[in-house]
Amino acid sequence: MSGEMEARYGIGYLELLAVWIPSSLLAVIVTSLLANHFGKPLDQDEEYQRRLAAGEVSLRGTQERVIKPGARRSVALFVGAVVIVMLYATAISESVGLIRNPAIDRNSAIIGIMLSVAVLILVTCKVDANEVVLMPTFRAGMSAAVCVLGVAWLGTVFVKGHMGQIEALAGGILTAHPWLLAVVAFFAAALLYSQAATAKAIMPIAFALGMAPVSMVASFAAVSALFILPTYPTLIAAVAMDDTGSTKIGKYVFNHSFLLPGVIMIALAVAFGFGLGELVIH
Repeated sequence: MSGEMEARYGIGYLELLAVWIPSSLLAVIVTSLLANHFGKPLDQDEEYQRRLAAGEVSLRGTQERVIKPGARRSVALFVGAVVIVMLYATAISESVGLIRNPAIDRNSAIIGIMLSVAVLILVTCKVDANEVVLMPTFRAGMSAAVCVLGVAWLGTVFVKGHMGQIEALAGGILTAHPWLLAVVAFFAAALLYSQAATAKAIMPIAFALGMAPVSMVASFAAVSALFILPTYPTLIAAVAMDDTGSTKIGKYVFNHSFLLPGVIMIALAVAFGFGLGELVIH
């Protein structure tokens, strides 16, 4: 997305971050305030009270947390890797121009840097590599990788194979109502199971139709709608880790704890994105 925006419209990486980070953060804050105001407090939650009475919940502060050796160093290394990725992406941006003709592109740099730091964490932070594959987060990540590879590949092939028909069908509608791009990306993300796959499948259509840059940048937040179907690994992990029982997947599949807050948050992020985009993008 950032590469195409810079190549076609001269909109640099920093300009995109200037829209995406504040709009997403504001959406998270407002959604959190709404959830705290309208949500049910734990002292009124029947399932939590049942677990508390049965001794199935450990209250915070009642158990001593033991931090393993190297844990803090591993977090510092990970945060450092994220900072390095952002600095490199900024440095190779044409609008900044600190690095001309970079040896590796942005995507390859992300993969190389993060894998290198993963090895560094294993070597320097006293991590038992045999235990890594047994961790729930590792299993969830590998499941997501397989799902993303298969579903995203299928979705991308389908879109590319029918690009002409899609442009003919959706061209006039999206041009007249740019905000509908966010709606299309929203439902595509729910099916493709990946932000990257959704961006690669949907955004080329927007570029081909000549949509306004502000509309594409603002609608980009909608590619995060991976929570519609409660089968995404991180969503399932969140339910499993919440021992209060207040985070749940409903009887009718779609009535789960993530749906309403997620929809509100993406809608707000898109709305804030349109507002900030008009100020930042020229």
